[in-house]
Formats: sequence, C-alpha cells, structure tokens
Amino acid sequence: MTAIISKHGQLLQLIYANAETIELNKPVGCLAVVDPPHSNMYYKGWWVDIPAQPSLKHTFDYVLKKWVDLRTLEQVKNEHWSAIKAKRDAFEFKGFEFESHYYDSDQVSQQRILLAMNADVSQVWTTASNEFIELSPSQLRGLFQSLQTHIALSHERGRIARQLIYEAETIGDVEAIQF
Repeated sequence: MTAIISKHGQLLQLIYANAETIELNKPVGCLAVVDPPHSNMYYKGWWVDIPAQPSLKHTFDYVLKKWVDLRTLEQVKNEHWSAIKAKRDAFEFKGFEFESHYYDSDQVSQQRILLAMNADVSQVWTTASNEFIELSPSQLRGLFQSLQTHIALSHERGRIARQLIYEAETIGDVEAIQF
C-alpha cells in the first residue's frame, strides 16, 4: 500500500498499485509515501499521530499541525447565547420552592397557579414530589409571587449572561460565561 499525501502531510488516499500507476494517479504537488500505521496521522517525513480533537468545533490544520476553531467570534457568541437561553428555560421550568415545598413551574403549572390565585378560595395543591398541601387564598397569592420571583430571576440571569456574551472580546471570554 502507498499513501498519497498533500504537500502539508494530509493523507488523501491509499492506493495499492505499481509505481507507474501510482505516479499517474498522484495529484500535482502531492507525494507518494509508505502507508501510515493507522488513518489518524499526518506526515512530516514520518507519520505522526494527530492529537485528540478538542471539540467538534475544531478542524485539524495540516499547515499549522494543530487543531483550530474556525468559527468567528460572532458565531461563537450566537451559539453560546442559544445555549444560555436553553439553560435559562430549563431553570425556569425546573420548579421552585415555596414554604419549604417544591412546586412545578412548567408552562401548564404556571397557568394553573395563576388561575388558582385568581379563584381566591382555598385549594389542595399537589407539589412536585406529589404531596398534597392545602393552600389558603393568601398562600396561593404567595405561591404565585414566588413563581414570579423565580421566573424573574431566571430571566435576569439570562439578560446578564447575554450582555456579557455580546461585550466579550475573545472566544475564550465568551465560552467562560455561565448561566
């Protein structure tokens, strides 16, 4: 077997043929060398293992002989903001605490809490852990206020993260921002 490599050492193809056929099939500017021990290698006079890919966003640069992230700062900012929004939504809908009990806060639960508060009558409420709690009208107002505080907190954290993302000047700065 013979390996056809680019002038920068990138393995382009493996070929099993005689020298004349190899020469005819070798693109201009490429070299024919002994095949590598395995495919995840580049050639620089000898075969060298390509290091592990740091992330799916990295591409191996055969000129520099290292992994590079080709995304622009703007692309990274947009991707990171999308990820932060998903975390914000997950936080908002994961539930909240009120009077030492944990309550659901998904969209349906938010609507139910609002309706229960507006009914202005005592109700038995099921907590996130399936406990039954009797809540007075004033406790239902407190439950609703706690829900609103929880939602506001999640969106405040999101706004702060978004501002930091769009003010960041490097990819590393963007990626360091947490929800």
